[in-house]
Amino acid sequence: MKHAKKILTLTSALVLTFIVAIPLLTTSVDAATILESPAAATASIGDSFQIYARGRGGVQTETREDFIVNYQTRMELDFSIVRQGVRVVLFEVHAGMFSLNGSVFAFSDGVGFTRCSNDETVNSTAIFGFRINVTDSDSNLGGLEFVGRVYRTQEYGPRLFMKGRLTLGDDVIVFAQVGRIHRI
Repeated sequence: MKHAKKILTLTSALVLTFIVAIPLLTTSVDAATILESPAAATASIGDSFQIYARGRGGVQTETREDFIVNYQTRMELDFSIVRQGVRVVLFEVHAGMFSLNGSVFAFSDGVGFTRCSNDETVNSTAIFGFRINVTDSDSNLGGLEFVGRVYRTQEYGPRLFMKGRLTLGDDVIVFAQVGRIHRI
């Protein structure tokens, strides 16, 4: 009788394992597959997105030897699609902020673009750029410009790698950031 119970228990456990495991093993659920699916890739005019990014920067100097990284940067950017072509999409900036160590610059208006990457030597799916007018807490005007690439990774999904500069009067601060994009 004990052997019959053991065999019945093992058989039930084995059947249950197959019922649960086979669908999990036959479905590819990595982030890159999900993000490259037609449902995720479809974006139309009016769709809104957010970028969250962090990085480091410093005052631009004439030589690389004099450059010192002394700023921590953070950016939040809300934008939407305003025009869409076959390979190029144009964006309009709605809101956002850029901070340097604690000095916060609000976004007043701006534009951006993205296009598909033709460079097959890197794992980049899109190239993008933005030009944004900013104001600080004292209502001083400045400009923020940055470009970047979207890299897809299986572990983390799409990652944004950006380089840019913030111009405030005669001061130019260059920065590099890593970020993520989310659909609103």
